[in-house]
Amino acid sequence: MDETYRMLGREHEADLEREAERWRLANQAREPRRASRVEQNIDRESRTGSFLRAVIAAFRMRGAPADG
Repeated sequence: MDETYRMLGREHEADLEREAERWRLANQAREPRRASRVEQNIDRESRTGSFLRAVIAAFRMRGAPADG
């Protein structure tokens, strides 16, 4: 009977190790995508900032009143 429980315990530990390995592999696969999303957000923010600066400069050149 003791041998049965030892065997079940070893199988359970092996299952946990396989699941942990799956999580490690999944995290490694996700790393590059996270980095690229950050870069995409930075690029998008810089383009938005450039556009807003251009719009503000156009209004200033046009002489639009600040208080509407």
